[in-house]
Amino acid sequence: MKSLNLKIALLLLPFLWFSTTVLAQDEPAEKTTAVVVQEVVDKGPEDALNRGNPRGSIVGYLQAAADLDFEKASQYLDMRNLPRDVEEIGGQELARQLNHVFSRAVWLDDYTVSDSPEGLKGDGLPSYRDQLVVIKTSDGDVPIWMQLVPRGDGENIWKVSNRSVALIPQLYDEYSYPQTIETIRTWFPEDVAFLGFEAFKWFIILAAAFISWPLFYLLGIILVRLFLKPDSATYKLWRKILTGPLVAVGVLLVLGFVVQRLGAGAVAQEWMKAGTVNTIVLIWALWSIANLVKTHKQEKLNALGRPGAARLMQPITTFVKLFVLLFAVLFWLNNIGVNISTVLAGLGVGGLALALALQKPIEDMMGALSLFSQAPIRVGDFCQYGGYTGTVEDIGLRSTRIRTLTNTLIHVPNARLAHVEIENFTAREKIRFWPTLRLRYDTTPEQLREIRAGIMELLEQHEEVHDDPLRVRLTDFDKDAILIKVHSFMKTTDFSESLRIAEDLNFRIMEIIHGAGAQFALPGRTIQIENAVSESGHVPPGA
Repeated sequence: MKSLNLKIALLLLPFLWFSTTVLAQDEPAEKTTAVVVQEVVDKGPEDALNRGNPRGSIVGYLQAAADLDFEKASQYLDMRNLPRDVEEIGGQELARQLNHVFSRAVWLDDYTVSDSPEGLKGDGLPSYRDQLVVIKTSDGDVPIWMQLVPRGDGENIWKVSNRSVALIPQLYDEYSYPQTIETIRTWFPEDVAFLGFEAFKWFIILAAAFISWPLFYLLGIILVRLFLKPDSATYKLWRKILTGPLVAVGVLLVLGFVVQRLGAGAVAQEWMKAGTVNTIVLIWALWSIANLVKTHKQEKLNALGRPGAARLMQPITTFVKLFVLLFAVLFWLNNIGVNISTVLAGLGVGGLALALALQKPIEDMMGALSLFSQAPIRVGDFCQYGGYTGTVEDIGLRSTRIRTLTNTLIHVPNARLAHVEIENFTAREKIRFWPTLRLRYDTTPEQLREIRAGIMELLEQHEEVHDDPLRVRLTDFDKDAILIKVHSFMKTTDFSESLRIAEDLNFRIMEIIHGAGAQFALPGRTIQIENAVSESGHVPPGA
């Protein structure tokens, strides 16, 4: 137990330093003198084996048993007034047998002992006796007691009651190993152990792992071949999951069953309680699943023509992985006894400071998420944003690059781009052709009707103009021209192609106007003077 406590203390040192650093920020600037009153707790008489109270005694026994020092462990058993057949077994063997029973039948949480030298009060037992644990057997529950016994020098100490010691052989027979495991046990020395497991247990555990791993791996291969096609985009990822983390999960289940059957001592149970291997396998499995979901979503988005949104899946997956890692580490720290409240408080303060420092980048990333999810623009789209018109070259996590018509490159923050009006010309299903024709005022009504009919016929017969809607109307009389407006749509969504079609239509409209004997009006103002006479009595030229 001392070595285990030392390891936990070493793990706690960074977090204790971190918590004191955080809490120190709230201390007042003015120093004050504080008087610390330390409560003195009576742990019983001084004893080299720490048997002054029930808890100290059983902890000492479990530590000695974990060290395979059964001679020392026997000193925690009350060997007085035992039946002859039990006494003949010997203290060391009885200590070993009791440790075997505890390892197979008891978990650490099952122990109910007091650290008071008087024992637990109000439990209905005599003042000199405390119940340690209850062992379940085929004949019913068997309680194991701690008892206050004389040490021989006038002091009383706590040991496992002789009444319980007398039952050890019977309990050992109940929880003894099958003959096969007993045979394997004879192959290894009795005094070799690692992490609380004896050498023969390690042999059986490793053998179970080596046997179960290829079996689960083969099962994963069979499942992949049965339910997935090798040419699918997610085939390799499914194979990695079914032959990787899921195999590890299956092996851990098998090993958990083996350990349960073999039994684990107190030190081994402490290591198992941390769940280090389980945490690593859980992270591995969740990360693999995250990669699978990412690839599946990217495949669907690319098929829908949304490569920008597909690319966004990578940072989202990275964020999910970091969240899983953080949660798993906190879960593991809690298992090893670290008070994660302080850690969470520190993470909260640090997270707030980080969020304030990264406010603008986070806004841009949220803007990118909005652009990718709603897809108002995509890479390659020709659009207008504010006073800029150009082609979208790239949508990143921080900014969007737009190549303007003058071949310059502008970078627009995504946070701004997600909250302004964007006109996406590429999203058009057709391009409008709607010129306004300005004709001179000396154009006759017959010429106007001829021009209108000619343009309508041109649009109706043109193969690259939609049949509906088509409108050619004399709409207004401007200050210097008669206005005829054309409304139609070209059968293209390509801007360059629309310029070619519009050019062809404009040339033909000019031919129609000139063929009717009409002319376009020039911008300007005409002043006509009638009956004007100068002061000298002459009529000005042209009057």
